[in-house]
Amino acid sequence: MNILRRNGVPGSNIVIMLLCQPRILMFSSVRLKEVVEEVKRMGIDSSRMKFVEATFALRSMNKSTIEKKFDIYRRWGWSDQEIREAFRKYPTCLTVSEDKLLAVMDFLVNKMGFDSTLVAKQSSIFHWSLEKKIVPRALFAQELLSRGLINNGLKLSVLFDTSEKVFLRMFVNRHANKAPELLKLYEQKLNTTEKLKSEST
Repeated sequence: MNILRRNGVPGSNIVIMLLCQPRILMFSSVRLKEVVEEVKRMGIDSSRMKFVEATFALRSMNKSTIEKKFDIYRRWGWSDQEIREAFRKYPTCLTVSEDKLLAVMDFLVNKMGFDSTLVAKQSSIFHWSLEKKIVPRALFAQELLSRGLINNGLKLSVLFDTSEKVFLRMFVNRHANKAPELLKLYEQKLNTTEKLKSEST
């Protein structure tokens, strides 16, 4: 833990880290130092909890796995700078499985037509379930767009990072007078993706 203290990680954050990830005590001090230095090079403030999250994320993978994740994002048109910026915002964007990473990018970019760089700016997307949240909300937003009920410049953070309660208020209840069937339509999108998930398992 001296490595973390010497690099400016507050004691309170170290305590939280030990409570959440006690396995850190088993880390090689050499590897931990390498990870801490890499996180610092990425420009993450060591006094923030995000520094601890980033340290966990990088330490959970070996170097070859990290490079594989970088290669996947590069294939989707992300620059190394964009990958690092996405990591700074949401460190676990590198820890998601390769299958999920590819599935989310394929759906958002190839099927929904989102620009890959927009996804890079909202890397928290990879935290959410593809079947339960990303697909139904994206398909529902596409329907709203086709009806002229929302603008084309909708931010991905608004679409995916809002709670279910806020999402319903913003995109369903707001248009209840013009399109009272929207709630049923949204529920159909949810049920459709759940059905597709069960059929694929």
